[in-house]
Amino acid sequence: MFSLQACAQDHLKNRPELHLPIANKKSVIAHCMTNIIRYKGHKLEDSCNPDYFSATGNISSSLGGLTQVRVMSDSMLSNATLDEAVEFEMRTAIKCGIDGFQFYYVLGNPAWDEIIKAYFRVADQKNIDFKFTFCISHPTGGTEASRIAEFAVRINKIFAEAGHDNSHWLRTPDGRLILYMWYGDGLADIPEDRKGFSKPYFVAGAYDKLGNLVKEKFACIFSINENISYTDLDDYLDYFPAPWIWTLAYTKNYPGYFISKACKKRNRSFTGSAFPDFYTSKLLKKGTWDMYVTAADAVNAGIKKVERKYLATGLSYNFRKLLQFSIDQDVPIINIITWNDYPEGHHMAPESNHNFGFVELLKYYKSIWKHEPFPYEGKDVAMVFYKKYKHDIIPDPFNITIVQIEKGAVSLADEDIIEAVTILKDKAMLNVNGKVIDVPAGLYISTFSQQPGPVKLSVSRNHTQLISFTSPEWITDKPYRTDRLTYSFSNGFNEMYKEIFNELPAYYSNEYGPTVLNENIIHQK
Repeated sequence: MFSLQACAQDHLKNRPELHLPIANKKSVIAHCMTNIIRYKGHKLEDSCNPDYFSATGNISSSLGGLTQVRVMSDSMLSNATLDEAVEFEMRTAIKCGIDGFQFYYVLGNPAWDEIIKAYFRVADQKNIDFKFTFCISHPTGGTEASRIAEFAVRINKIFAEAGHDNSHWLRTPDGRLILYMWYGDGLADIPEDRKGFSKPYFVAGAYDKLGNLVKEKFACIFSINENISYTDLDDYLDYFPAPWIWTLAYTKNYPGYFISKACKKRNRSFTGSAFPDFYTSKLLKKGTWDMYVTAADAVNAGIKKVERKYLATGLSYNFRKLLQFSIDQDVPIINIITWNDYPEGHHMAPESNHNFGFVELLKYYKSIWKHEPFPYEGKDVAMVFYKKYKHDIIPDPFNITIVQIEKGAVSLADEDIIEAVTILKDKAMLNVNGKVIDVPAGLYISTFSQQPGPVKLSVSRNHTQLISFTSPEWITDKPYRTDRLTYSFSNGFNEMYKEIFNELPAYYSNEYGPTVLNENIIHQK
């Protein structure tokens, strides 16, 4: 009986639509943590709530502060309605080079659906050109039938309000709904005895059942979260039209090379991925990915029983290389990891450590990828990237264990520099902390030694100073807590900040600088 049912269902293998284009217009789609949004009565989760940033004056002071990110929009949106908050997120994402969100979508959180409905509602009302879809994420518990049933009931309610024909759905040119998966195999029950069928056969069957219940045909983009074998990849390409890669760092042996080659061979779409940073502000149980959800839980565990995860990304190196790889592969979609996962430190949304350095890089590479007008035409742009202290300095008194999750192309020691990225309309002189070098026109990377104190940058051409700024955050040799977030700052900060926040006072991170900033005003002629 099992073999007959299996054979009957294997119409999913190598079906014709798998080789159809996944997109007819290149788009940047960011993974969006659905519930990490600020509005009245809805605070950011504890691991990114600015209330727990300080090492004093809050319940997480025994840990040196639970969170190490400061979300710029938090205070601005504290009295906003949900609709006002989602409008802010969409409009800000567009200004940062993002074209749509794939929503982190899990079992057991139906309240999140109201947030997704609000995105559709406001996008319709305000005529905001932005796309949405679901990212089915690590479904567990119950049976395959119960998991599918819960997702179907909730998704159908969203369709009932937004409409299947809503122009904001992210669809393929032939009309399939693009559906992302993140550890999404858990939707399916995989029998011990697979009767000769591959694991993706069962996974594809589960998503086909979900599609039938919500009256949609899916184009499922499966996730690759660890290195994958040729055989396993081939099995997935039997049943799915495209992969996306999670936070695998760029190296000369980056799996994207053989994955994209396999996709071309099988006539499937390869989608690119890029992430700017990776350092968890959230505190985890040692040796696991289980996070302490609340500040109180983390405090009760104590500093000796927690750890943070970290991946050396070489300041801007990893982000630039992954974006260039996507250009070289001429991918239809670039997936940004992530828009707002502040607790894992790979966020693009405005925050006072990352500021807008990574945003400016994305906009630069996106214009090349899409053959669109250069965003900095006639301008000179300079930015710096650095860590707040060298990797071998032991913070005191709040030294929390960090665990490196994978080895990329760079080591921890490779990040003990100041990286200056210039995008210039003509050659010029670059000065970083007193060291002067010639830099050419276009995108150019320069590195300088990392020393305690301020980071000062200026650019001059023909004896005229064009750019001058002192980064608000200083480098220290006496860090008070473990903190491996990448810090960035640029001469484009004021313009970008004003574009997003209008006349609100600038929001700076200044843990190790002077109490009063006298040199944070940026000059550009």
